[in-house]
Amino acid sequence: MDIRLKIALRYIFPKGKFDFISIITIISIVGIIIGVAALIIVMSIFNGFRTTMEEVILDIDPAIRIVSNESAYFMTDSNLLEKIKSLPDIKSVHPILQTKAVIVNNSNIEVVDLISNSDGLLDEKLFIYGSNKTDSNEIVVGIALADRLLKGTIYDTMQLISMRSLRNSFNTLQLPSGIEVFSNAIIQTSIKDYDLTNCYADYKIVRQILNVSDGMISHLDIFLTNNDSKKITDLINKILIETQYATLTWIDLNKDLYSIMQMERVAVFCVISLILLIAIFNVFASLALTVMEKKQEISLLKVLGAENKMITHIYIIEGTIIGFIGTIIGLLVGVGLVLMQINFNLFEIDSSVYITSTFPMKLQIIEVVLICIFSLFLSVLAAYFPAKVATKQITNIRLYNE
Repeated sequence: MDIRLKIALRYIFPKGKFDFISIITIISIVGIIIGVAALIIVMSIFNGFRTTMEEVILDIDPAIRIVSNESAYFMTDSNLLEKIKSLPDIKSVHPILQTKAVIVNNSNIEVVDLISNSDGLLDEKLFIYGSNKTDSNEIVVGIALADRLLKGTIYDTMQLISMRSLRNSFNTLQLPSGIEVFSNAIIQTSIKDYDLTNCYADYKIVRQILNVSDGMISHLDIFLTNNDSKKITDLINKILIETQYATLTWIDLNKDLYSIMQMERVAVFCVISLILLIAIFNVFASLALTVMEKKQEISLLKVLGAENKMITHIYIIEGTIIGFIGTIIGLLVGVGLVLMQINFNLFEIDSSVYITSTFPMKLQIIEVVLICIFSLFLSVLAAYFPAKVATKQITNIRLYNE
């Protein structure tokens, strides 16, 4: 065994002696364990919630959306559709016509996003009542919207009124004219805004509300078999040579939500890192006290021929060992708890408030490795300054002897 490592281990685990420095060392190790484990667990929770949110969002929103740069609506291009469908990992492509409308049922009035429905646009698992099949006068509504308009029932007659008709009614002081429809199905997406505002109807109804030509759409929605939207977006951009079109990914469509999730991850990482910093400060204090206590041993090592570099390495190795022990145990505790939650669902949450009934967790190996490197780096950094102090003491001892 290297003499520097042997001395460092003896400083950490002194035989037959348990003093104040030993207590601080143990507290430092425990603090690093808690800090590393907490970082792994919390970051895994954020990864799990993000993955769950992606799955929920991508059940409704497309992975990629093609819109026009020139106008709100454009004519369906059959050649463009065929080219996109021929790309790899394409699940389905839907020409969508979407607009704002007012829906009225008795005295209940709501403003909705009226979206043209087509086969395969809505996943069957989203339906609570009814089916995905919509005739010319049938609509599909979200559960929150149904609760406000229909009190949770279906097959109820309502009126769809365009914004244009509503505006004209104010100008002419006449009742607005609408289209009579009835609710055919209720869906639940677990996203409150969608369940409250989204309303799906036949293309002809949406076109009649907008009063546009047949074949006009507001965007092309592209659903993928996987979540690699960047790769497919690059392929689509090669097809869209014309500047008329622009591509938006699901992140662009949910930019505010995605930004909040990213900021929360950074903020929580910084806050929990304070646990590690406090533990590392204890490492610094422990090594600083060791330097003060071991003046005689340092003098003896110098007399025996030890160089300044060797003494510095002893304290850096000591700090590294403390950090390594805490990091490894913290890694095992954090990863172990995450795997137990993933496999056995130990911790449950209220599914009526959140989109899942258990804490979703997902391990990312790169993040775990970076957390461990971060912890070890701080431990070495904390050991560097006491090591320099020890070297300075050695220099003073040498000058005194001369």
